[in-house]
Order: sequence, then C-alpha cells, then structure tokens
Amino acid sequence: MSVDSYKWLPYSLASWMQKAWHGAGEPATTPFTPLAKPLGQTRFALLTTGGLYLRDQQQPFDVLREAREPDWGDPSYRVIPRETSLGEISVAHTHFNPADAEEDFNILLPIHRFLDLEAKNEIGSLAPSAYSVMGFQGHPIPDYVPWRERYGPEILERMKSEGVEAVLLTPA
Repeated sequence: MSVDSYKWLPYSLASWMQKAWHGAGEPATTPFTPLAKPLGQTRFALLTTGGLYLRDQQQPFDVLREAREPDWGDPSYRVIPRETSLGEISVAHTHFNPADAEEDFNILLPIHRFLDLEAKNEIGSLAPSAYSVMGFQGHPIPDYVPWRERYGPEILERMKSEGVEAVLLTPA
C-alpha cells in the first residue's frame, strides 16, 4: 500500500510538483508504514519546517542569504529541547508571517501538547529533542542534496539514539 502525497492538492499543483520534485531514481510514491505498537507505548519526535530556533542560544536560519539568492533555502536544522518554554523561541522564515508562532510555538512545534499527551499516557513518551528546519528549499527545483547527504542522516541518527519510533511533521 502506498500513500498519495498529492491527494488533497489541486490537480494542476500536484501535477507540477510531481514533475518538478521527482528526480531520476526517486520513488514516485510513499510507502504506508503502520505503527509497530499502540500510541500509548510509542516514543515520538517532533519536526517542523517552520524555521524555529532558540532565540538566545542558536543562530537563526539564514534568511539574509535567501533574500539575496531567492532560489536558495537554508538546509540546516536546529534541535529544540522538550523543556523549551514559551518566549525562548524565535522564527527565521520568509515565507509566512511568524507573529503567531513566536507568541506560541506550539502552533508549529506542539511540544507542550505532546507533553500533555505523555502525562495522560495517551502516547508512550516525547523524545528529549525536537527538530526545526526551514522548509523552503528553493524554487522551482529544490536542492535536496544537503538534506539527503548530511542533515537528514544527522537528524535520523539523533532520533535513533533517543529511541524515536514515530515522527510528527508539522509543515509551515
């Protein structure tokens, strides 16, 4: 069974995305992967494409370079600890208004909602680390090489080391 990643998009947009984003040798569909165990026993990690970072501890995503080079997007990532409080997060992303996310980052990275679910035993646990990337990676054809060769494998290894079994992706 496969997942239709374009099912809810308008036909013209889905058609364009399929042509522009699928390179040679890449799968055309996403395989469906069921959870191996019940939610109440599963460790989750969170990943957002919202460009969130820890205001006083991390460098923001490079929106200045993106302004100079509109076809480029910062491919790096930031680790956000599960103990992060409101007010510690800023947003560096030029493709949406960040005001609401800066007021309550749970809109894009629902750490506190997942801690509530953990406390109620509705999920097994929330991993110690959540992750933020800047989703825009160029137009019309994104450059996925840095993600595929460096940042994706780094995030995957971190998640594995924290025992992550499922990931919630929240796109911006």
